[in-house]
Amino acid sequence: MIEDKLTPFLGNWILDTEASDFEQGEPPKGATLKIEDNFGMAIFTMNQVSADGEVTNDTFEAVPDGPEVKLGKSGLVDAMRLVFDGDRNLVSEARRGGLTIMKAERELSDDGQTLTVTQTVHLVDVASFTNISVYRKAQ
Repeated sequence: MIEDKLTPFLGNWILDTEASDFEQGEPPKGATLKIEDNFGMAIFTMNQVSADGEVTNDTFEAVPDGPEVKLGKSGLVDAMRLVFDGDRNLVSEARRGGLTIMKAERELSDDGQTLTVTQTVHLVDVASFTNISVYRKAQ
């Protein structure tokens, strides 16, 4: 079942800034990621403190291996999908006009204590940038 595959990803995760590598933007002072299961719907809550102290909070939800979800008029993306790539990799794609403009691969370590998020942003006609965020499971 999907819930069984999602379970190892659930919980509170804390960014290990020293182990992370950012090509785009300044690394944050700190960040947390919370992944919850709401009856098969994965809910991601991200909180971040930027290098200059600005706090940002963001949430998105999707059904793993479910249909692509159409989004409102955010201006940046119009659809989102979330899929498993094996048992230890949960991938989200933000799409616009059928093209993937942001992909986040969440790879769980064998011991389930580290979540490495490789996020690639494709800027049309410019370049692609990859940020690697390493999160440790909160105890």
